[in-house]
Amino acid sequence: MPKASVRMAYAYDRLRAYPPEVAGRIATAIGNALGVRGEEAVLLELGVGTGRIALPLIARGYRYLALDKDPGMLEVFRQKAAGVMRKVRLIEADARAIPLPDESVHGVIVVHLWHLLPDWPKALAEALRVLKPGGVLLEGWDEMEAEEERLIQERWRSLVEAEDVGVVRGLHRKRLEEVEETLKRLGLRPKTKQVVQWREERTLRQALEALEERLYSFTQLVPEEVHERIMPGLWAWAQGEFGDLDRSFTLERSFTLRATRMA
Repeated sequence: MPKASVRMAYAYDRLRAYPPEVAGRIATAIGNALGVRGEEAVLLELGVGTGRIALPLIARGYRYLALDKDPGMLEVFRQKAAGVMRKVRLIEADARAIPLPDESVHGVIVVHLWHLLPDWPKALAEALRVLKPGGVLLEGWDEMEAEEERLIQERWRSLVEAEDVGVVRGLHRKRLEEVEETLKRLGLRPKTKQVVQWREERTLRQALEALEERLYSFTQLVPEEVHERIMPGLWAWAQGEFGDLDRSFTLERSFTLRATRMA
């Protein structure tokens, strides 16, 4: 397994995690939307990552199928879930070809995945295929906002574009809209609700590390050699612009859940 893959997974786990009380609120909202009665619910998460959505649900007793195509993410997940693996099955596979039978799970969880897949309709079709009648597609996403983070990301983009490389932003929101339109065309009725809002402290150094480790999807289409070339300039700019990089700022965050029940 490439060391870079595991290093990125650890960085993702550290910088994109939810506070425990927020993770609990998200798990409660998913459980309420699932609404399974009288049988043991089986959940499948596509792109499980390091388990920030999964672990609170596993702790509540759900059987969990954790799918990801990145072995580094699954390795970090395995380490974190070591004490609760009895009801967990790890699946190293692509969301566009789920190795499960038709109508085999009660819920499919998808958080921050659609925009990473150019041929996302295949993954959506697979998610709907494996859902039982009355099962629920559960899509979640974060919103994050802070002026300091915006300035750092804009500077990163300007450095990349100075290398004659374009940066695509906004694909995540566009893809969510496209998925919702598709679900409605299929006669389904997605219901969207903001689950929780919170504030957390982040340092300027952490904001820079998130870019350096390419944790945001808009960084991943930039060639590696370009990314490596511009990062020293970004660090130097931030040092001159802000001074102490360990200074903290307030990040406004929220999590939204969209639930779509199968007929």
